[in-house]
Amino acid sequence: MYYKDDGSIDYKDLANELANMLHGYPYGEPPETLGMIAGELRTAPGSRHGRAMLVAAYASRWYAKWQITDVSVFDDLIDAATRAEEFYGTAVCPAPGEHEHPEIDAADPEGAAEIMALIGDPEGSAADSFRDAEHLDLDAMNCPGYLRELAAETVRDLTQARRERFEVPPADAELDERYLTEDGRADLDALLSDIERQKYSSIDPAAEKAAVWASRRLLGDARPEERAPLALAVAHLAQHCYWGSAAPSVAALYNEALRTFDLAALDRPCPHTDGHSVQIRDTPRHARALAFPPEDADDNGERCPRRVAAYVQEMIDYTAQYMSRA
Repeated sequence: MYYKDDGSIDYKDLANELANMLHGYPYGEPPETLGMIAGELRTAPGSRHGRAMLVAAYASRWYAKWQITDVSVFDDLIDAATRAEEFYGTAVCPAPGEHEHPEIDAADPEGAAEIMALIGDPEGSAADSFRDAEHLDLDAMNCPGYLRELAAETVRDLTQARRERFEVPPADAELDERYLTEDGRADLDALLSDIERQKYSSIDPAAEKAAVWASRRLLGDARPEERAPLALAVAHLAQHCYWGSAAPSVAALYNEALRTFDLAALDRPCPHTDGHSVQIRDTPRHARALAFPPEDADDNGERCPRRVAAYVQEMIDYTAQYMSRA
């Protein structure tokens, strides 16, 4: 894929895949595609192919931020873009005002693929399909000052994205003050009040901080009676790894914390043959029922250990798809 029989790049194939990937519907494997782009750019940043791959790397940087969970893909792209930035050094536009540098718009994947193909193979079949785009100037596309800016922005944005997405959030001493009682117990009422802020698809920062704190509590000093409410608190945020775009490092922390939960109840049958009164995703209400059990008997299965364990296992499997991979 992406290479012809003679070993040269098939820009028509690559342009189609780049546009599809940036739209969010790749045919191939994005880590493989981005790895290929990084490899070609790293090998010869000043060549025609290298210049085309720089455009592809620049156009892909936001896709990588939100969709790639393998940190090595980031490292390869950053290293390749850094080499390009070093190659162009302090280059400036030799014809300021005489040509217009093309804009690579995140909302126009086809436009980015077009620029890449025209730079990489201006006489090839991929470029033929763009011949009506007379507004694009090959000299402006290949301008060293323009390419230097693309390289610098690619390094800057991917480096920042790597830090945001793959570094585990630091422990927050202020949260210890908020979520721990004087005798060292978890203040589940305060914790769940913050967890309850997570109501929509986008992640609430305070709720995420609470879930990160709960994860660390599960991995550290959680008392037996705290573990089920804490696990459901974490699971409530873990549901948003995809639509809420939780950072891969945070998804990995959730996964690690949930794996400490005792799943032995899965080996025992559920006695609630009439079903359960609430949906398991009614967290943190469910967590509150576990943290503050009512005086009446649990006759509706709301605190059923097997049901809680099954949901925790579901969230372990779910977060595994989105966690950081070295």
